[in-house]
Amino acid sequence: MGRWIKVVLWLLLVAPAMAFATTLQIDAKVTRTLASDEQKFGGCMAWLSVSPAGEGLDCNSGNWVTFSCSGEHVTKSSALRMFDSAQMAFLMDRTVRVTVDDSRKHSGWCLVERIDVLSS
Repeated sequence: MGRWIKVVLWLLLVAPAMAFATTLQIDAKVTRTLASDEQKFGGCMAWLSVSPAGEGLDCNSGNWVTFSCSGEHVTKSSALRMFDSAQMAFLMDRTVRVTVDDSRKHSGWCLVERIDVLSS
């Protein structure tokens, strides 16, 4: 009987937390960038050397993340600045620290809500 109580308590505590969106910081290299029609993928994306889904986020299984250059999740100007930072990091072969939110997506790809270009 005591075992079942522990299981029920675990489910009551952990299951609701699993239902909520996750925001996670990931350190990675930008290895590709993509600019497209605003209807697809939010208009701009980056391919990271680390998969957000592999880090536990509820994102498509690839390494793409979106900046939402369409303006759906953030302002267009903010998204374009973040995408510019990703392109700069790609060109300079710098590591980025991205904050990825799996509650906001374009075609299943998770949103970057912050990007920091690191010095090495």
